[in-house]
Amino acid sequence: MTRRLRLAVLAITITMVLAGPAQAQKRRGIVDVSPPSGRHGLWLEGGFGWGEEAYKFGNDPYTANLGKPTFNFRLGGTVNPHLRLGGEVSAWWNSYQDNTGYNVTETLTHAMVIARVYPSKGLGLFLKGGAGVGWTGASLDYSNGTSEAGFATTLGAGWEIELSKQLYLTPAVDWYQSRYEKRDDATLYERLFNLSVAVTWQPGH
Repeated sequence: MTRRLRLAVLAITITMVLAGPAQAQKRRGIVDVSPPSGRHGLWLEGGFGWGEEAYKFGNDPYTANLGKPTFNFRLGGTVNPHLRLGGEVSAWWNSYQDNTGYNVTETLTHAMVIARVYPSKGLGLFLKGGAGVGWTGASLDYSNGTSEAGFATTLGAGWEIELSKQLYLTPAVDWYQSRYEKRDDATLYERLFNLSVAVTWQPGH
């Protein structure tokens, strides 16, 4: 009986010694058996909104805000549950008829590299920042129109509301600021405050 008891104790001790490192590996992420995060992999997003645009030349005051529709498209990847990187294209436009009867279309477009930071892994709240190129211009009936390109930045915040494992409803607020310089002309500054709602698609589940 004494020999059998010693063998049993030895077997239990060996099992505990082997199980200890296995548990430590699991806890340290070497063997990951936890469910995947809600944010991972590729993501695509498209939406519409309402943008309040204003501009100024040089040190002049900004014009009154002009509210018109906006569109945005974003595409990127997920670094980890707290950070997403990607690209963004957004557009604001205004169409009207001038006093001579011609149709005029004014546009403000941005192409940016953006980062989204999620303070909490379990919440959809994010903060956004980015920089890139802005284009501002106007076209007239039977005319090639005008266009300028300049440096642009953006700041924003939003919330991803889960509709399913792959789809999210994403309301957001964004601020865009762009600067356009021409030789011998006053610098043109243009800003846009945008409220939007988008659908975010995350394939891979």
